[in-house]
Amino acid sequence: MNILLLIKIILCSVLFVSSASFGQSFIEFKNQLKLASNNLDELSFLQEAETQLKHFSYSEQSLYWFLRGENHEEQRQLNDAVIAFTKGIELHKEHKLPASELLVKLLIERSIAAGSIDYYNATPCEDRERALLISREIAQPSLIAKSIAYYAKCLQNKEQGISKSLKLFDEAFDIAKNQKLEPIIKQIIYNQAASLSFRALIYDKAYEYNALAHQSFAATNDMNSVYASIINAIHYSTALVDLDLAKQHLVELKEFSKEQPKYIGAMLKFYYLSAKVAQLEEDWPQSIIFLEAGLKETTNSQNISYIQATYELLSIAYFRVGKIEQSYQILKKVEQLFPNKKPIKKEVLLISGLMNNKPTNITKSAFKLIDKERQSKNNFVKQSTIQAAQIFDNNLKQLDNIILEQKLAIVLGTTLFIVVFLLGFSYLQIQRKKLVIKENHFMDELLTKKNKLLADVSHELSTPLTVLKLQVESLKDDLEEDVQASYDALDNKIIDIQHLIDDIHQLAQSDVGALQLNVEPFELNSTLDLWECELKQFVNKNKLTFEIDKNIPSNLVVNYDKDRIKQVFINLLSNSIKYTDKPGQVKLSSRVKDNTLYLSIEDSAPAVLDKDLVSIFERLYRVESSRSRETGGSGLGLAICKSLIKEHGGTIFAEQSNLGGLKVVITLPV
Repeated sequence: MNILLLIKIILCSVLFVSSASFGQSFIEFKNQLKLASNNLDELSFLQEAETQLKHFSYSEQSLYWFLRGENHEEQRQLNDAVIAFTKGIELHKEHKLPASELLVKLLIERSIAAGSIDYYNATPCEDRERALLISREIAQPSLIAKSIAYYAKCLQNKEQGISKSLKLFDEAFDIAKNQKLEPIIKQIIYNQAASLSFRALIYDKAYEYNALAHQSFAATNDMNSVYASIINAIHYSTALVDLDLAKQHLVELKEFSKEQPKYIGAMLKFYYLSAKVAQLEEDWPQSIIFLEAGLKETTNSQNISYIQATYELLSIAYFRVGKIEQSYQILKKVEQLFPNKKPIKKEVLLISGLMNNKPTNITKSAFKLIDKERQSKNNFVKQSTIQAAQIFDNNLKQLDNIILEQKLAIVLGTTLFIVVFLLGFSYLQIQRKKLVIKENHFMDELLTKKNKLLADVSHELSTPLTVLKLQVESLKDDLEEDVQASYDALDNKIIDIQHLIDDIHQLAQSDVGALQLNVEPFELNSTLDLWECELKQFVNKNKLTFEIDKNIPSNLVVNYDKDRIKQVFINLLSNSIKYTDKPGQVKLSSRVKDNTLYLSIEDSAPAVLDKDLVSIFERLYRVESSRSRETGGSGLGLAICKSLIKEHGGTIFAEQSNLGGLKVVITLPV
């Protein structure tokens, strides 16, 4: 044992004393770095090596700063980590180094460290967006998937951010399915999927994804991610209003802090989150105990947001129990520590406005205003939910009325036939009986289809309505700090419902012959040329190549509804974009034979089974039943195409494509 200890001492001496030896080449430098026995030794060696940077190329210097930033981050020296990553990024910019995997990693790691210091800092999202652009430029699937997972989290606070994040995650999951990715990248996708589900108000799925990510992080001994997943578990279980579960994870966080003392801010987060759980239980004195203990931990944390939030929450807690002077003193301390930061808690604005007016009745009035605001918010959510339900009910009534008109027309026709048959001969009587039987069968079939359609529509609407219900309950219980984001999520779900209803309404118009076509003559070749650029751009931005093969006589004039034909093209191309593996190929072909125009749109793999080729034109039919509505659309696109082509007197059918995917063929009379 003494000999082994002596060898170890000698190796460490070589690392820390002989700086000239690793200055000769970067390969030797990395080999010597591997000899370090732990992260602290690595960091010390890296700091010693800074004087030798001039011997390395700019790319090697950038890698040096990445390695050093990782070590600072491992030691939770977050400010130093940000500085190191920034120096590596600036080397790429100053010396115009080519886009590389290293630059992507530098941007992502800087975003993680900067976000850990200050959650409201905008720099992390800018870095993640740039990392995604670079990863696409160098076309590395694993980097693209990793960058998507980080950048999608930033999109969630923007307009239409949830739907955009879902589309990006669909791409990331496709990459994970078709590529052999490292376990760490799949962990990132799980972790960010949990965050996205939380923002979409699907709290049970957020908790489930986070649990999977936590297990994977623990298996790979990734303590940084284990730490973050424990924090997330507390947030998600609190959102589920399962306070017992939240307390279990708080105990887990406390144990983690004892086992991993380098996470010096862990106990501050423990006390802060414990205080929030106590406030949900209306136990304000216990909340104060937690927060006062948390203030003793602020010197051990670099997380500005948690420090500020702890002070503000303690000021509010003092106020709630009537300790007005203590509340004011804490608030003055916040203004001294964070003079240029906006308050995190909205109640702080009221307390700040009352600091020069101390009568108790004024303070009570302030909290009445807060309660009134909460009541107004609940009323708004209630009215939004009622409005969404009314839209749903009204449109279902319209659908019932259309079907009822169909039934009434059939009954009137049947009655007319009965009168004619009663005035006829016995032969007509026999024919009438046969016709009545046939019509009754048709009515039964129509009723069956109507019931199936209503059941399918109800199923399609169940998911957005469930999310609306969860959001309403969350807002009523005042569990959401970001109220505007919750309102945006409500609005997105109502828009999803409205889009589905619009599609159903168009098909219903076609069923009763109320769909109007604006048929007019136009020159086909020039029209296709005009559309080509727009359609090509539409497909290419989704990482698919687009080709048009025209074999049409020049100056061919046709009589169609130009806008409806273009709608069919857009629907079919959208279908190809959703279900074609990326990168892939889409082709539009056209030819004329025997006074018939043949149009086809085909794509590359995956293909559709032969048994599904006819069924895909049915309403609300999906080849993959597991597709969610966010990624699979309303399920009515192909049915709408069929109705529009039928109105033009044409046909539409599907077959296997030579490109390996699906081919949809359209015939129209010239």
